[in-house]
Amino acid sequence: MRRTLAVLATSAFAVSAFAMAAPAQAAENLAGGGASFPYPFISQCAADFNASQTNFVINYTSTGSGTGKSNFTKGTFAYAQTDSKYSSGEPTFDWTYVPNIGGALAFPINLKNVKTGKTLGSSIQLKRTTLSKIMAGKITKWNDKEILASNARIAASIPDANITVVYRSGNSGTSNNTLQYLNAFAPSIWAKVQDDFTTAFPGGTPPASSLAGKDNATIIATIDATPGAIGAVDFGDAKGYPVARIENALGEFIAPSAASAAKNLAVQDNLDARGLVALDYNVKVKGAYPMAIFSYGLARTDAKGPNGLGVRQFQDYLIQKCGPSRAAQLGYVPVAGKVLAKAKALVANIK
Repeated sequence: MRRTLAVLATSAFAVSAFAMAAPAQAAENLAGGGASFPYPFISQCAADFNASQTNFVINYTSTGSGTGKSNFTKGTFAYAQTDSKYSSGEPTFDWTYVPNIGGALAFPINLKNVKTGKTLGSSIQLKRTTLSKIMAGKITKWNDKEILASNARIAASIPDANITVVYRSGNSGTSNNTLQYLNAFAPSIWAKVQDDFTTAFPGGTPPASSLAGKDNATIIATIDATPGAIGAVDFGDAKGYPVARIENALGEFIAPSAASAAKNLAVQDNLDARGLVALDYNVKVKGAYPMAIFSYGLARTDAKGPNGLGVRQFQDYLIQKCGPSRAAQLGYVPVAGKVLAKAKALVANIK
């Protein structure tokens, strides 16, 4: 189910002793949407922004990055959010990306200790190449020798259970970023990087043992209902579900968190003119979680779209106020350093 934020503003009337003044101008609604990855953050910031002023009402619908980009191009959304760049269908009007929040991808696992029945998901350690093989359906058992080799401490507790891969259907920035990492670790297995996970599997077909989910909530629910399942979701949507520890470039197995993702993103400073960050997938920083990403606002710079002032004010609010105050508590990473400096310059161009 799509999640929609809508905060309504009311107009006030001032009454004097002599006459009733004209009613205050109603707040202008800004319809936007897109990426599910930053939804918990964007929705909280929108509520805060709407409460802080009376000129604009920010609305955000979590549709996925693909629909966000498409609706922004068509003008259905005054602004949008995406975790991946356009591969086609860019707007014909002038526009920009704005890197406005960062965070981690996570791999929830439904696996029980054969001796105690307790969850093992948050104890499972996966090398990056092992993860790539699991997601491709090339490793099909949890007690496969490659998995056991990275989990010697709990090897006796790992069951002889089938692995079910749960993947995101449709166009998604989460899928695109997951595929970027899998391609970086195992390009011979994962040759395609795109928004659609379904046709990116080796051979263009999902494994027979896999299941599809239309969004992060569905993926989590499907994993929870399927013993032995694993999938890829946004850390902000994992909501405490047991997730794997992933090997970083130093050979450490790191759990996703705001803090471990921040250690990765703090050194990501390869930006292009439009604000897109070319991620280094082999960051050698102690304690850095390897699968961290940035999400981007999409905004017009041609002064011909609806409520350009409101879009600019909201994007500025995200990077300079809400990010520093809200991101960490929601499991995200505020933009900082070179990325923040670039984001500020891009926001200034929104009209």
